[in-house]
Amino acid sequence: MKRIAFIILMLSALTAGAQYIEQGSMWYNGALVYTATLHDGGKVILGSTVEGEELEFMLVPVKGEPGTYIIAKGPNDAMMVEEEGHTVRLIQQEDLNILCFYDAEDTLYKLMSATREEDNQKLNVENWMTLLRGDYTMADGTRVTIDWNKALVGGTYVPIEAITFNGHTTGILRIDGAGTPLNGCMEVQFIKDGLCLYPVGFDEYEFPHRLLVDSITLTSSNSKYGCYDYVCSTLLHGSELNYYDKPTLRLLRNFILARRGYVFQSKDLKEYFSKQPWYKPADNNDDIQLSLLEKLNIELIKYREATFDKEV
Repeated sequence: MKRIAFIILMLSALTAGAQYIEQGSMWYNGALVYTATLHDGGKVILGSTVEGEELEFMLVPVKGEPGTYIIAKGPNDAMMVEEEGHTVRLIQQEDLNILCFYDAEDTLYKLMSATREEDNQKLNVENWMTLLRGDYTMADGTRVTIDWNKALVGGTYVPIEAITFNGHTTGILRIDGAGTPLNGCMEVQFIKDGLCLYPVGFDEYEFPHRLLVDSITLTSSNSKYGCYDYVCSTLLHGSELNYYDKPTLRLLRNFILARRGYVFQSKDLKEYFSKQPWYKPADNNDDIQLSLLEKLNIELIKYREATFDKEV
């Protein structure tokens, strides 16, 4: 009952004070930027282009529920990219300006955020690098700091670049670190408390493949909250969670609660977070207040956890 009540209260908070989508506004879904075109009756067409293919879907306003829409097929001969009949809610609260997508069970499964940046690739790279940035330590003790476009490897700054394909990140990082322990192209896998880097090569068609050499583990050494702190301050769209395995998703979700002092009942979570120097258990879980961003991120992670096995 507590779980159901929490969702109802959250949805009520989201719909309160909803406004309207503006003509020409741009919306980013974690992969592409869509532009809004307003039509009669308050209908909104959201359209984008990828590899020359026109994409679109229509939002039909729900009568008596400002800011709430039902997804329908657009009027143009373009590819339909969303599920007809699903609900979309416009939320403009706590400095957030977002479109929340809900399935037939009224479960949040993705977001689109308002943006002024038209470059899909730039947004995709920034989104991915947000997950990587931080301080790490290699097995041999070498300190590594990953920033937006450079890394500090054992005291030496080296250029880094997220490799993209058709504007989308591939999960591969190019590190120009000749003379350092990190050099070449590395496929990034997110693991508990850090990253695992797999050296890759490319065939004649530029398709990557892992090389038969040892992987490199980077353990987070962020001085305060570790490698998951971004999830408490950075709004997820849903697509970012595809980089994580199921156990790490569970840890990521509960990190948000731990930052607020949530007292866990599960033995593994209790043991893990009790070892974190920043963890301060609350006197009462019922007194814990989450921001809207934190609530949304938790719901998105829960959805990814629930659908992980089916999607894999």
